[in-house]
Amino acid sequence: MKRRSWIAVFIIILLIIAFALGRLSRNIPKTKKGAGVHESSANKTSRNPGKQLYTCGMHPQVIQDHPGDCPICGMTLTPVKDTSLGNKPAVGKASGMKERKVLYWRAPMDPAYISKTPGKSPMGMDLVPVYEDEVSSGEISISPAVEQNMGITTVEAISSPLFRSIRTYGNTTWNETSLAAINTKIDGWIEKLWVNETGQLVRKGRPLLSIYSPKLVATQREYLAALDTARALQESSDPEVASGGTQLLDAARRRLKLWDISDKQIEAIEKTRTVRKTMTLYAPINGIVTHRAVVLGDHVQAGQNLVKIAALDPIWIIGSIYEADISFVKKGMESKVSFDSLPGISFTGKVDYVYPYVEGRSRTARVRIVLRNAKKKILPDMYAEVRIRVPLSREAVVVPEDAVIRASSTESVVFIARGEGKFEGRKVVLGPEGDGGMVSIKAGLEPGERVVTAAQFLLDSESNLKAAIRSMLDSREQGAPQ
Repeated sequence: MKRRSWIAVFIIILLIIAFALGRLSRNIPKTKKGAGVHESSANKTSRNPGKQLYTCGMHPQVIQDHPGDCPICGMTLTPVKDTSLGNKPAVGKASGMKERKVLYWRAPMDPAYISKTPGKSPMGMDLVPVYEDEVSSGEISISPAVEQNMGITTVEAISSPLFRSIRTYGNTTWNETSLAAINTKIDGWIEKLWVNETGQLVRKGRPLLSIYSPKLVATQREYLAALDTARALQESSDPEVASGGTQLLDAARRRLKLWDISDKQIEAIEKTRTVRKTMTLYAPINGIVTHRAVVLGDHVQAGQNLVKIAALDPIWIIGSIYEADISFVKKGMESKVSFDSLPGISFTGKVDYVYPYVEGRSRTARVRIVLRNAKKKILPDMYAEVRIRVPLSREAVVVPEDAVIRASSTESVVFIARGEGKFEGRKVVLGPEGDGGMVSIKAGLEPGERVVTAAQFLLDSESNLKAAIRSMLDSREQGAPQ
């Protein structure tokens, strides 16, 4: 009886072992002829794109398909949020690849020359196209919660005029076109002086000084004699005799006018038939006396400068422009001028002239600005702060400067918000910078697209991480056994 029971137990054990071996044989994967039994982790990832990957927060290039520690710094590897990068689309006609989009055209020998249409470069070479996929760093996706935690903000790229304010300094000076010097064309003595001090205000047409000259007295007498002779000869029947008297009178009159005797004074001599002892000189402009070279009773000679007058309205500002800004400043540009001595007051003027040379020591160019000064508040040799508004472009695509990541000295990147947590990094060609922290985009961006203005550096790090993952998966797929 005992022997039968042992035989039954042995048969049951054999049945259990046979059943287990059958189950095990069904779970072994089938392989191709010549292929290994075990698949590499990269192969599994390429077949299983949804498998979790792990990376190092300090070294994004370290990526593996199982938990562990970083071989470089020893930190614990963290899971990668999106492993869908292992899905590599097929290339070719069967994949339904879309036609490449041309963003802009550039000169092959001058990358700074940009055009929206094909054509020729300034050197005569054909422009080459720049495609969208050549300037895009790929698309990344971020969940709404992470986007909020990162503090991502966006702004719309707009098309508008772009201005830039050039700030510089300057000094006020006299308007050189309104300077006047009063001198005499005859010898004589100062008989009367109405201008007694430098800086005195004078008005146009007001007397400045009177000069006694014996030559002037003699010339006036000759004029009166010529006047009597001309009137007497007019009654002659001989036309030549009458004409001779008129010519003599004209010569005497011309001599008086050349000595700055006005027509009004000559008419007074004719009317009163009185010889004037002195000749009075009058102010030719409104202004102030900047130089007085004579006093009462001085003897003066012909050609000697007696008084100099300068106008205060308008007044000039001579500003200094740095070499880098010279090409932007043109005649007629609007400028704002303020003075420390006149706080809270701003004056508006226009650029009147850009001097065609550069100062050797300061390496700056001089620019002249004309200001109205009707109230005479602006005085010569005052220090001025100048702001010239330069129009850089009538119409340009502009974004805040904070939206631009300067990847290198020649490359710049902006991140474009696609909506639903998707962002795309794109290379752009920068133009000049304007006021208000705005910068123009010559190529790579269209009006209406929204660009990231905050936390774009975090997006750039995420984009670099995705690129590293994509590079790793591509290299593993290329090295995987077929």
